[in-house]
Amino acid sequence: MSYSISRILVPIDISETSLNALDTCIALAKKHGASITVLNVIEPKFSQSDDSDSFDTSILSNSEDVLQALLGSIQHVHEIKPRLVQRKGNVAEAIIRVSIEEHSDLIVMGTHGASGYRDGFVGSTTYSVMKYAECPVLSIPPKRKFSCFTRAVFPIRPVSGALARYDVLCHFLGRQSKVDVLGLSYRKMERGTRVLEKIVEEIGRQIEADGVDVNTAWGGGEGISEDVLHHAQQSLNDLIVVTSLLDVANKPGFIGPHTQKIIHSARIPVLSTKGVGVPSYA
Repeated sequence: MSYSISRILVPIDISETSLNALDTCIALAKKHGASITVLNVIEPKFSQSDDSDSFDTSILSNSEDVLQALLGSIQHVHEIKPRLVQRKGNVAEAIIRVSIEEHSDLIVMGTHGASGYRDGFVGSTTYSVMKYAECPVLSIPPKRKFSCFTRAVFPIRPVSGALARYDVLCHFLGRQSKVDVLGLSYRKMERGTRVLEKIVEEIGRQIEADGVDVNTAWGGGEGISEDVLHHAQQSLNDLIVVTSLLDVANKPGFIGPHTQKIIHSARIPVLSTKGVGVPSYA
């Protein structure tokens, strides 16, 4: 079954970064005619109060009032009616659980929540969701808004099928967008002039139909994560794609060191397609 975006989940904690993620979510929902589920999770805090249940209920009620006003504004301005879901518990676990219950096709979330921003280190909640979610996850960094994507970098190892997850990426791009296919290898024997081009040719029909311009280049060999981050900065990319093929090991809940460093250090959105199986070619 081919990938499509019809149900988007966006966790909100009223932080600036989560609201930026909501803006991106709205743009994607309008593009694909998708529904939006806004998730607000209240994580219980240690308290000496014997009335902790009423305390949690009060927080949920106050949050609901603020969020309902926000969703009403979205419906008025964008003619989209998001649905609000509120939960109590561990934030990452709640996001993953709700994404499964809602059959979400995509999770869009800020890299840092209300707990704050640490330079060079993605929030633990976002990292946990990217590790365990069963659907793609799009992380939005702080201090910038992203309503569209026009130049993505897709780092790959030089193996057949490495671009299989382009079928996810294409839903985030428009016609005349650019994709930089960045080859990652230390072995000079793999760096032939036609190696990357042949991998691109495997999805050539879809690229042509999408009207996307694909460029190929090899990383400098400084290190897989270093090459990706350096290319993204130098080429002014606005999206990094990470797949399970970036790190050799591939098992549920595993994010290898290269992918981990990219996720932690990226200053632009990262689209993790780890939660989508690699399709087989006919």
